[in-house]
Amino acid sequence: MTLKADFPNLNTKDPDGIKPNGSSYKVLVVDGKDFHKKQIVQILESERYQVVDTASNGKEALEKAEKHKGKLDLITTELDMPIIDGYAMLYELKQKGNMPLVIFISEDTTKGVMQDLISMGAKDFILKPVNRRVILERVKNVLTKYSS
Repeated sequence: MTLKADFPNLNTKDPDGIKPNGSSYKVLVVDGKDFHKKQIVQILESERYQVVDTASNGKEALEKAEKHKGKLDLITTELDMPIIDGYAMLYELKQKGNMPLVIFISEDTTKGVMQDLISMGAKDFILKPVNRRVILERVKNVLTKYSS
């Protein structure tokens, strides 16, 4: 009988969602479409990011960001959402201070809007469709670059 331990582990890299101190990066996933929200959560959780909450619109996202204040490392959000859009949500987060890192995962938009979001504090803008490799790469880059 062979045991699982007898086989070499081919996946030798550590999961991207683990901080240098061994704990998981904490993420709030915001998207108006449940399908996209579930996709993004699954992608992040596959690399051991801890998705602490999800939201379907900017108003709900602001409430959940407040609830997890000081504990969130990252918010992924869409631009076009009901009630409060991603633009207004980012503005509100910035006004409150102590803002987690924010990455937009959204449909195509104008260069001007992207530049506005970046100047308001967004750290990246990833175009949909949702792509596992691109999301993991860009999230890792942002966390590596901006996390203390």
